[in-house]
Amino acid sequence: MILVRCIKNVYGDTGDAARDLLEARLLFRADHLYMADQDGDGHLLTQDEEGQPHVIADGRDMLSGDSWFHEHFTVA
Repeated sequence: MILVRCIKNVYGDTGDAARDLLEARLLFRADHLYMADQDGDGHLLTQDEEGQPHVIADGRDMLSGDSWFHEHFTVA
């Protein structure tokens, strides 16, 4: 397991198209810490603010080259 820090808010769809026009669902909060672990396929997973799992990087060994991860998280 590794500890990651969110560096900017990450939003996702609410699941309801009408609500998506008005608000987005906050998945990860800036400056919050999250525990992350690798799954069987090597993806780095963590849980969002509602406890739902999300892939945040293609693999722990590739964190240095994962642009989406570095745009939203740092290793704490």
